[in-house]
Formats: sequence, structure tokens, C-alpha cells
Amino acid sequence: MKKIIFIFFLFISFLSFSQKDSIFHIPEFENSSKTKVLDSYWKYHAGDDLNWAKPVFNDSTWGFSNTDFSSTDITNLKFEGIAWYRLHLYVSEKQKNKSYALLINQNGASEIYLDGKLIQTYGKPSSNKSEEIKYDPNDKPFVIQFDSAGEHVIAVRYSNHTAQKMFKNYFQDDAGFTITIANANDAIENELEDSVALYIIFSFLFTFFITIAFLHFLLFLFYRSQKSNLTYSFFIFLFSLFFLLPITSKNVSDPDTANLIAYITLFVIPIFFTALWAFINSLFYEKQTKAFWVISAILLIILILKYLAIEPGIISFIYVCMVTIISTVEVVRAIIKKKKGAWAIGLAAMCFLTLILILLLKNALGLGTGFSIEGDTAFGILLIILLVITILGIPVSMSFYLAREFAQTSKSLSKKLIEVKELSIKNMEQEKEKQKILESQKENLEIQVAERTFEIVEQKKLIEEKNKDITDSINYAKRIQEAMLPESNLLEYLFSDSFILYKPKDIVSGDFYWFAEQDGKKIIAVADCTGHGVPGALMSMIGSNILNKLVVEKGITKPSEILNLLNDEIRIALKQKDNTSETRDGMDIVIICIFGSVLEYAGAHRPLYLIKNEKLEEIKANKFSIGGVQQEENRIFQNHIVTLQKGDKIYLSSDGFADQFGGSTGKKLMTKNFKELLLKIQNQKMQTQKQELHTTIEEWKGSREQVDDILVIGIGI
Repeated sequence: MKKIIFIFFLFISFLSFSQKDSIFHIPEFENSSKTKVLDSYWKYHAGDDLNWAKPVFNDSTWGFSNTDFSSTDITNLKFEGIAWYRLHLYVSEKQKNKSYALLINQNGASEIYLDGKLIQTYGKPSSNKSEEIKYDPNDKPFVIQFDSAGEHVIAVRYSNHTAQKMFKNYFQDDAGFTITIANANDAIENELEDSVALYIIFSFLFTFFITIAFLHFLLFLFYRSQKSNLTYSFFIFLFSLFFLLPITSKNVSDPDTANLIAYITLFVIPIFFTALWAFINSLFYEKQTKAFWVISAILLIILILKYLAIEPGIISFIYVCMVTIISTVEVVRAIIKKKKGAWAIGLAAMCFLTLILILLLKNALGLGTGFSIEGDTAFGILLIILLVITILGIPVSMSFYLAREFAQTSKSLSKKLIEVKELSIKNMEQEKEKQKILESQKENLEIQVAERTFEIVEQKKLIEEKNKDITDSINYAKRIQEAMLPESNLLEYLFSDSFILYKPKDIVSGDFYWFAEQDGKKIIAVADCTGHGVPGALMSMIGSNILNKLVVEKGITKPSEILNLLNDEIRIALKQKDNTSETRDGMDIVIICIFGSVLEYAGAHRPLYLIKNEKLEEIKANKFSIGGVQQEENRIFQNHIVTLQKGDKIYLSSDGFADQFGGSTGKKLMTKNFKELLLKIQNQKMQTQKQELHTTIEEWKGSREQVDDILVIGIGI
């Protein structure tokens, strides 16, 4: 009898212990930054019955199961698309009426009940697959309160009918959901701060890198022999996707779409590493090596394996390690061989590869995939430093490399010009020496003439080679200048009836045009820099960059204010405020701003021609230029305001058209004749006017040389 009583009490104690152990006690959260994942104590039952939401329902026969089950657990759980989870919680007096936040992450649809009352719905859970609507809140918190102390019940009705399909198609093994509980105020504040910070930082980085990729692709189009620009643009484009995909996935509420984005990332990763290696290879070698084609073939095999739904994890891991090691070897080899730019670009690339290797080793050793290790802050800081160097290192080093190449090209051009001058002087001296020989030694004339002629022929060949090198360099400078000028179709976008007549005197031009749209205001500028050719082109690039800074970056749209600041920036850039400076370069410029029917104008030595009611009005410019030697320290440009109406014509130009010599007398065309020509062709379409201006100046010039750069812009309102 005593044994029976003992066994009975033991059984009662076991039941009490089991019951107590199955109740979840909410933490105090004294440290507001802490959270608790509700990953245990859940009771589970497959099927669907709304009575299971009631707190009085007896779930003692239900089994225990974690909510974050995988597709491989579905058979054991007898999960056929819908099931219920119940969690018993204990709330102390201190926690009564206190606000808590639940953060949900799921791959299906759910309804959440507290003590039998529906408190939140994500999507539309249903036992019918066709009626189910999935929704993933992505850990966005919602607030709950417990109005009394004691035991409470949270019940979750959860459905996911496509779990097996997601695993088969996208290797997505997460079929269930997770719930995290935290302090409400801190959870909401942290979620808002993290979301905004993630969106701003990743959006900025994506825009930054996609712009760099586009710029280098344009450089490749203009100078195709530099293959590294193409491979670099493709590499940076793929790099930018790693900042676009996370924010896209974060803002996608459909779990299936998010899984598709994650699956696309699996394809991007091996292609990305291949692009990195191709960039390094093209940077240091003129032709792709055999290793390039081998790696490309392996990449194709990996993509086929992914397409055939063969588990690609280990293959991708081996491939990434292989490409990483090969890329490191290529960089080290380039540094040893002292390849140009190897240190600058190689160091950044090696930091990137080092970071990747560390992350791969962390993942392989089971230390996580993030940028910190529990209890090892120093190592986490090292990883973050490597991450920052990785993000900024390669673009900055590439820009440094290209700037260095451009500077070396300029130095080489200057050196070659000096060499040509020295060769010309030497040639003249040799000609004088030849004359002396002819006068003093007639008997040796034939031999000496032959010797000197041979030397001259060789020098002529050398000069022609130098001239060709100079011309090639200037042609490359022309492509750079054309790339910096706005696309002509942008003006047609701003004004449908418009034209640009642009005729440089030499290969590169000292005239340039610039336009932009800022806050609905359309700003157009036509500038004539000091000189033409290479010096004028350099001034035009400086002026264009300063206009971008003033209008696009600082948002200044008033023409007179733009010219005042442009004058100051030019004088600072060319050190003309220093009384000892000998730099006299500057520019004449006309700039207008159109907003609705209002036109604002300011000019430095360049007027504005406006045709209203078939009469030409000339709005005079200020009689001083931008930059150059100035007697007055403070020059203020005047702002003019004109009201426009339909049918008005606007013309901006440099002085090249009016200053061209030609005609039967070989005189200048003159501004008067230029204005009469504008009046004559005013009723024609702008593109027809452009052709008339082109034909007129070519016929006027005839066989004579063009004396200056020519630039005319016409706009019809």
C-alpha cells in the first residue's frame, strides 16, 4: 500500500513538473536591447479547427514542436498545408499591462490569437491551397499587452501549401515561422532605425556603384582597346546587385518572391567572382589566358547544375575558393612583375579576397556568416574594417589608376611636343650646316648631301611618328571631352523644337555647352573658353565641372549668381587671385534659366538673341569675362528677366560664327549678318535652321581655314 501511495505522489509530482515545464515565463527584459526567440514550449497539431484558439481548449494530447520546421520535417509532423501551434505563457504582476512586441518571420500565412481573440493576421491562412495568400512581415513588430497576471495562451493558425515546391525549385528549406518577443518601445525604435539605415546606406551604395559601372562602360565604348573598362564595369554592376537585392528582398512581403530573389543571388555569386577574376586578368594582360576559358567553362557547368536543380552548395563553394586563390595568385604575380597599377588595385583586390576567404572559413568552421564572433569583438572589428576597405578600395584604386594613366598621357604629350621642337631646331641647324658644306667643300658635296638626306629622312619618319602619337592622344582627349558634354537628345527632351550646331576648329574644342534641369527649372549655358584646341578643352572641362558643382550639387539656378560664383571658382582654380600669377585664361559665357513663361539671363561678353513677334532683340551682356586678369576685384553680373510667349525664338552662341573669314573678299561674316540670317530663317523648324546655318558658314568659309570654334544653340518656345 505504501508503495502504491508513493508511486501515486510521484506520478502527481511528475505531472506538476511537466505542466510547469510546459509554460513559458516572459523575461523581464531589464536590458532593453535583449530579445527572446520563442523557439520552444510550442504544442503542435496538424489540421484546422478554430476551437483550437480558445484558451480553455485541452491541448494536453498535443505533441511539442518548434515553429521553424523545415521541408524535411513535414512528413514527421503530418503537415498537409495547415496546422495550429499553442504556447502557454505565464505573466507576473510586474509584467501585467506592460507593452511587448512580437516580431514574426514566416514563409506562409498566419493568424495569431491571444486568449482566443484574433490580434493579428499576416496574409490569409487556409486549408484550401487556392485560397491561401502568403505574407512575410519581415520581423516588423506589433504590440501586445496582458491585462492580467497568470497564465495566457497564444495560438497560431499557420498554413504553407508550397513548402515542398519552394525546396524543389529554389532550395528554400524553411517551411515554418519564427516569433521573437521584445520590449515594445525598443523593438519599434530599433526596427525603424535599422530599416531606414539599411535602405539609405544600401540605396546609396547601389547608386554609387551602378554609376561607376555605367561610366566605365561608356569609357569602353569610346576607347575599346582598353578591355579592363568593360570587365570592370561588369564586375561593379554585379557588385551593385549585392546592395540592391537585400533591400528589394526586405521590402517584398511575398515569401515566394523573396525566395526567388535569394535563388537569383545563388546565380549571381559565381558570376560575380568570375567577373572579378576577368577584371584582374584583363588589367594586367592584353589577352585572356587559358585559365580564363577554363574558369568560364566551369562557371557554365555550375549554372547548368543549378538549372537542373542539383544541389550546388559544395560545387559553388569549391568554385569560389578556386577563383579566389587564382585571383590572388594573379595579383601577386602582377606585383612581382611590377605591372603598372598592380600595387594600387592589387592591394584592394587582395583585401576583398581576404575578406571572402575569412567569411568562407567562418562558415566552414561553423562560426557563423556575419561580421562578428560571439565574445571576439576585435575579430569582428577587423572584419568590418576589411568590409569598408572592400567596398571603397577597388573603385577608389581604379579611379586612382585611371587618373594616373591620364596624367602620364598628358606628361607624355608634353614631352613629345618638346622633342618635336628640339628635332625641328636640330633640323634647321643641319640645313645651315649643309649650306656651309656646299659653299666650302664642293668636291664632297654629293657624299655629304647623301648622308644628310638620309638623316633628314629618318628624322622625318621620327617626327611623323611623334605627330601620330600626339594626334592619337588628342583624339582620345576628344572622346573624353565628348563624354563629358551633355547628350544632344537631352536638349530635345527639355525643348522639343531645338538644335545644337557644334563645329570645333581642331580635334578638341574650347567652346562647350551645358544644360540641366533643377527643381523644374531648365538651365542652358554656352561658353567660349580662352583659346581653342587642347588648352581650350582643358578650360572647358574645368568650367563644366564647376557648373555641375554649382547647379546640380548646390542647387543654384539664378544665372547672375551662377556667373558670380563661377568667376570666383575659376580664379581660385587657376590661382588668379594671386597677384604674382601669370595665368590669363578665362571664358565668355551666356547662361539662361527658363521656368514656365519666365526667362532669366546673365552673360559675360556674350549676348542673348531673342526673336519676339518676328523682331530680333539683343540683350546685352556685361563687358567683362569670367576669370582672367581683372582690374576690379568684385565684379557683379546683371540678371535680366524676360516674359516668354509661344512662338518666341532663343539663340545662344559663341563668337566663332560671326568671326569666320570668307566670302569673295575674305572678310569676317560679322555679327550684323549673323543676326540678319537668324531673322531670315526664324519661321523654319529648328532642325532646318541648323542645316541652314551649317550650309551658310561652309559656303562662306569656302576653302579657307576655320579660325575659331563654332557653337550655336537655338530653342523654339
